[in-house]
Amino acid sequence: MDNERKKEPYITGFLREFAKIFTWMILCKSLTGKLILGYYPEIQYSSSILALGREGLPYTIILQSAVFALIMSFVSRFLFSENIAAKMPFIWRSLLFLLTSFLTASVFSLLFGWIPANNLQIWLAFFLFFFIFYFFAIGLSYLILKIEDKKYNKLLENYKNKYKG
Repeated sequence: MDNERKKEPYITGFLREFAKIFTWMILCKSLTGKLILGYYPEIQYSSSILALGREGLPYTIILQSAVFALIMSFVSRFLFSENIAAKMPFIWRSLLFLLTSFLTASVFSLLFGWIPANNLQIWLAFFLFFFIFYFFAIGLSYLILKIEDKKYNKLLENYKNKYKG
């Protein structure tokens, strides 16, 4: 599977990355918004993300999220490309992606009113939710890789047993 991804056209990998980042963003914003509004309905009008209340996300937020996902897709393709950043250890690339994601999300939050600039409590919640969702996504990716690893090891074992004797 890795060889297939290495051979795929750049645009295919980019679009795959964009879809993944955009989907996670919309899911995280939707779930976080519903969770926050469930406990603190009075803050509905303090953030542009919560403007529609529990009804959903405004289309402007979806478009802003698409621009964010485009930027982060370029960053991801740069950091995780075998040709460009291959000499950097994977853990450093992951941490650099996390830092870039957080800084870009913070800038977008200030520019588009996702989070009120003068509310420290909401910024702390943003920080907490950002890292919880990020590490959840990393954990889910790790779990998927482990499941695939077991599947391929089983196939390899079956192949060896078939041609052993």
